[in-house]
Amino acid sequence: MKKKHKIKAIIFDLDGTLLDSLQDIAESMNKALAEEGLPEHPVEAYKDFVGNGLFKLAERALPKNRRNEKDIEKMAEKFWVHYEESWFLNTKPYPGILYLIQLCVSHKIKVAILSNKVHYFTKKMIRHYFRGAMINQGKNPFGIYSGEQPDKPAKPDPTRALELAERLKCKPENIALLGDSPVDIETAKNAGMISIGAAWGFSGREALEKAGADYVIDSPAELATEMEKKPIN
Repeated sequence: MKKKHKIKAIIFDLDGTLLDSLQDIAESMNKALAEEGLPEHPVEAYKDFVGNGLFKLAERALPKNRRNEKDIEKMAEKFWVHYEESWFLNTKPYPGILYLIQLCVSHKIKVAILSNKVHYFTKKMIRHYFRGAMINQGKNPFGIYSGEQPDKPAKPDPTRALELAERLKCKPENIALLGDSPVDIETAKNAGMISIGAAWGFSGREALEKAGADYVIDSPAELATEMEKKPIN
């Protein structure tokens, strides 16, 4: 990774970047679909369904002839019933993520999370997976975060990313937004931030390069190695 930017903070996407959550999401939506007698999808198909929030997930999972407002809302509600019971069964941080976070903290790089997952659930998952003991820190490093909120636009709108920048007390041009989808890359560009594609996530390298990411990294370990040999801040 060429040193082109001075990075003082990193805003992480949640699903597909920090957490491998695809199986629990897919199984919960498939249960909702089955209850309505609708066709289910392979887990891999959900890589193309996620990234734009709950209602887009429901819309993409539904058959084309059922993608109306009423059915989308109904499917979203059914999904949450199942997801709230099973979100932790298979979901886990990607290999190397906990060390990467620890390294950010030790290098005094500020961290935050920006997700299109519902805000209260974003908070719930952060507390479960990234409490201080898991990364050898005294407290959870993600005290600054933002999930989907009804009164604020979702990614790729830059509003919430820029709000996080203010809370981090960093200029956008000194913040990297690390995410696994083109939505994250577009968000970074809209906010005037450095875009880093997480190729280990749901979308893959090709989609991230096509979206115009400033950098595309193949694994958390690769980014950690770059930070160790040549601190990016």
